[in-house]
Amino acid sequence: MLSRLSFVISFVLLIFSLTIYAQNNTKKQLELKRIELLREIKNTQNLINKSKDNKKLIFENIENLNYKLDLQNEIIRLNNNELNDISSSIEQNKIKIDRLIESQEILKKQYSEMILRSFKTRSKTQKLMFIFSSVNFQQALKRIQYFKQYSDYQNNQLLKIKSNTLELKLLEKSLLTDKQFQQNLILNNTKIKNSINSEINDKNSLLKIISNNEIKYTKEIKKNQKKTAEIDRQIEKIIAAAIAESNKKTSSLIFELTPEAKALSNSFILNKGKLPWPVSQGRVILKYGRQPHPIVKTTTIQSNGIRIMTSPSQKVRSIFNGSVYRIISSKNGSKTILIQHGNFFTVYKNLSIIYVKKGDKVSTKQELGSIITNKNSGQTILSFSLFKDSKTQNPLYWLGQK
Repeated sequence: MLSRLSFVISFVLLIFSLTIYAQNNTKKQLELKRIELLREIKNTQNLINKSKDNKKLIFENIENLNYKLDLQNEIIRLNNNELNDISSSIEQNKIKIDRLIESQEILKKQYSEMILRSFKTRSKTQKLMFIFSSVNFQQALKRIQYFKQYSDYQNNQLLKIKSNTLELKLLEKSLLTDKQFQQNLILNNTKIKNSINSEINDKNSLLKIISNNEIKYTKEIKKNQKKTAEIDRQIEKIIAAAIAESNKKTSSLIFELTPEAKALSNSFILNKGKLPWPVSQGRVILKYGRQPHPIVKTTTIQSNGIRIMTSPSQKVRSIFNGSVYRIISSKNGSKTILIQHGNFFTVYKNLSIIYVKKGDKVSTKQELGSIITNKNSGQTILSFSLFKDSKTQNPLYWLGQK
């Protein structure tokens, strides 16, 4: 009886431990993600603190505030997902507890009645007399077997009661832990929402300054667009020359591919929507295409790719297998890498240190270099573009989930 009880208790503890382990493992992953986001929020807040009084960095200040707001909303999203999971777990545990209590009451009642009946009707002497009064040996064996089965049934009922008692205690403890964690998440969300309201007020104050000086800031945007267009034209000329090189006998505007390059292109296409990001962490602060400026909405801009704000520790990585076609060095010291993937090109701009050279074969997620961190604003921003033959593509259609 003792060994069976030990086995049942061990089994209940094992099942419960495995369930708790799975839950804790998920919680641990979410907690690591939260820590990562909080670290990035702290870094962004440092940038805001350093540049908030510098009127020349008003765009950067708004970008930093937007980035911080995105990070805070991401934490709220994580918290809400976890709150949903915890609420579901709490409800399930409540149902289990109610069922176990109900089952426990029935088992205890049945066991009490069984013990009372055994006491009234079956003393040891009566049991022996019942066995010895058997007509033959076969009947005696059957009567012995009956008493054994009845005794086993009693023991099983007792085991169920004890195992239910243990499970109830564990479930009640888990329920209390979940409720406390739920309350902590709700308080955390409230704190973040209060902070968001403060950031929105700061952002609106900066937007008001821009609105009052719209002509000045529109000129600044156009000046930056001109600089961007110059490097974009240079990249387009390089890709056009590469297409012409592959089509020596024709004037086609698409690549003439070798079988190996064609296979690489096909593989690239098959991974559309699943390609890794050029940095493992970051937020898109400028999307692809012709669009209103993200801050001065009355001004229209053209973006041949996306701009990703990230942390200084992040390294740029190739989003797919390919080869380094060209490295461009600009007058301001920034570098641009063009990686060829058959008839596709990926372009990584605003780099400082380069880890590869022209002609190198690169693999998916291989580090290519580090991104420039602006000395004035403290921002670390990667500009990323994607071409199919000579035409730009929207990178967000090709990249997967981070």
